[in-house]
Amino acid sequence: MDQSWITTSRISDEYENSVEEFIQFAQRNEVGVNNKYYCPCVSCVNMIRQDIEFIREHILCDGFLKSYTIWTWHGEVLEQYSSKSTTECEYSNVYSEYCMEDMIRDIGEDSFH
Repeated sequence: MDQSWITTSRISDEYENSVEEFIQFAQRNEVGVNNKYYCPCVSCVNMIRQDIEFIREHILCDGFLKSYTIWTWHGEVLEQYSSKSTTECEYSNVYSEYCMEDMIRDIGEDSFH
């Protein structure tokens, strides 16, 4: 999915339509917990699970996290890394940045339980 809309004006039709496409993408691809998904707005920064309506409102009002261009926390799979085992994260600098996202999310989930 094209993510160039993330940097467009939040009051544009393109932005609003793309927010809806993102939400549909997340619902199809991410496993929600109790119908809550990670919110990629600039305030929640994928650390807080929210209902879809709150996510929509947050993204429209606050903005979408501009650095979040590969939606790994919403089901987007990096094909070149998807077949790698987690043990490779410990030993290879090539995969370490992708494993770092998992570790950060784990810390965030622990702090909200």
